[in-house]
Amino acid sequence: MKQISKKTEWDKVAEWWNNEVGDTGAWHQKYDIDPVIFKIIGKLHKKKILEVGCGNGYFSRLLARKGAMVTAIDISKKLLEFAITKEKEKPLGIRYLVRDAADLYGIKSKYFDLAIANMSLMDIKDAQGTIKAVSRILKNNGQFIFSITHPVFHDNFHQQWTIIKENNKKYFARVVSRYLISAAEKYILWASGVKATHYHRSLETYFEYLRNANFVISRIREITTKKPVVKAKKGDANTKLRRSKYSNLAEKKMKELAKKEIPMFLVIEAVKIK
Repeated sequence: MKQISKKTEWDKVAEWWNNEVGDTGAWHQKYDIDPVIFKIIGKLHKKKILEVGCGNGYFSRLLARKGAMVTAIDISKKLLEFAITKEKEKPLGIRYLVRDAADLYGIKSKYFDLAIANMSLMDIKDAQGTIKAVSRILKNNGQFIFSITHPVFHDNFHQQWTIIKENNKKYFARVVSRYLISAAEKYILWASGVKATHYHRSLETYFEYLRNANFVISRIREITTKKPVVKAKKGDANTKLRRSKYSNLAEKKMKELAKKEIPMFLVIEAVKIK
């Protein structure tokens, strides 16, 4: 049993993250990722669900409102305070627990129909232990659905945007300089100014973790973003190699094509077979 006694990185950013995510999720969750997860899940009525890395509980609340019976865990006490406050204000029957995802102590084995880790697994140090713990609490034939930043095309580490020329045409493209090596990487969490840790793992690594925990992958969805490319404002620096901004029509067309072709996120559904 692992007691959680010290502050986590996410405790430090909890208030900012709660404001960023709100009740509907950050932009990419709300518009790009969550609709895909809900489509994969299907009917939720009376399903027993464990959410791993629930943060401020916004996704757990969405699940509960659709009829699911939800237990949600997070390592950050500060983030869970926001979730618990919401539950007290408008009870949905959600049980929130402070837990290390790799040590789900006190949570019944072979109890849940479904476990979800929505944009949390790449922030968890012991992903292998987490997947084993999830396998323990799931019924046979239970589902595990998780979303992560796409490990091949992640924006922060050892990949960058570039412009290439092919058959006299220019394309906006991704250059990948390192991929197979698993690594913990520090980054600034958006506008918070706080450093967090991203744990990069290859697809092969995730597949091995799942296989060793008695999961079979049943579905993979690679998700591009619906977020529009916007015109750069006067004075914006280095927009040429930024996916989200363009300075001229040619840049806009290149980036819109890249937006449709290069996935930013990955959703995997796996089924526990024994």
